[in-house]
Amino acid sequence: MTRNEIRFDYQRRDDRGVLEVVPRIDGMPLTQLIDRFEIDAGMHPAGNAYGGLVPQFFRFGPMEDHLHGRSTDAMGKKTPLLGCECGEWGCWPLRPTSP
Repeated sequence: MTRNEIRFDYQRRDDRGVLEVVPRIDGMPLTQLIDRFEIDAGMHPAGNAYGGLVPQFFRFGPMEDHLHGRSTDAMGKKTPLLGCECGEWGCWPLRPTSP
């Protein structure tokens, strides 16, 4: 069984002066993994569409609870992992598919 390491970067967005949370899988930001997948798959739009979640823009509750799917019913049972590159998760969210 292969295991992946997940970590979370908390970084300041210089354009908005807020903190965003970006998952990192095996050392690579999820935003870059998604960009690579969409570009390789020939999707449109593709690349630079996603950004981290900005807790100041939405009351996710504790991020640990949110990322375990326990913080909001705003999108049903799907938990946003990334938001739009503009910083708003409701604009262009990345949500997991059904398990």
